[in-house]
Amino acid sequence: MRTNGCLIEGLESRTLMSGSALGSQVFDFTVKADRLQVRVDLLKFRADALGSFAVLLADTAAVKRDDLSGATTVGPLVDHLKADIKQMRLTLKADRLNEGIAVLTDRIAILTDLKQILLDKGDATALAADRQKLFNDRVTLQTDLVAGLTQRLNDRQAAFDTISADAEAVVSAVQADPGASPKLSADLQKLMTDTTNRFATLNADLQQLLADRQKLVDDLTASQNG
Repeated sequence: MRTNGCLIEGLESRTLMSGSALGSQVFDFTVKADRLQVRVDLLKFRADALGSFAVLLADTAAVKRDDLSGATTVGPLVDHLKADIKQMRLTLKADRLNEGIAVLTDRIAILTDLKQILLDKGDATALAADRQKLFNDRVTLQTDLVAGLTQRLNDRQAAFDTISADAEAVVSAVQADPGASPKLSADLQKLMTDTTNRFATLNADLQQLLADRQKLVDDLTASQNG
């Protein structure tokens, strides 16, 4: 039996770290504070992701050094866990690509709006309409970012439930398998615990990010209507 990188969840794409992407428009204090909070959330997620990634690398290296050949009941369960983690990563990658398509469309619309504002310079009526469209398209961008993050959170939670059950099965098997050394048992249990802890921490970070992104959308909309 081998353990490899499939046990280690990939990090979120750098798109998640791109900030609020609202442009250079001057916003009121509340919206500026919301944008800052989103950046703080992103930095915390990144720090937690990298920290837990390092822990799992060390755990996986420890398990690789153990004698796994005798633990015949454990190998198939670890393989099943790895397959579920791989499927989760593929699902999240698809989610990020779908979000990327929506965000790219929104950003093209924003650039088109900015170009139109230049073309309509001197026409107050046209400029008012252009600026309203620009504002609406920026809100749409934020809304699509929230929708993309929501989808990933839902898929992460579903994967978390599955992978937690897989980890429990691995731990039960290694505790009962007469061919598993005490060190293998301890190392695998630590790997499983750290894997599920990573999920819980990152999911909590993303829940907070989702709430703060939604607040940004709400306050941005309120700033226009106020």
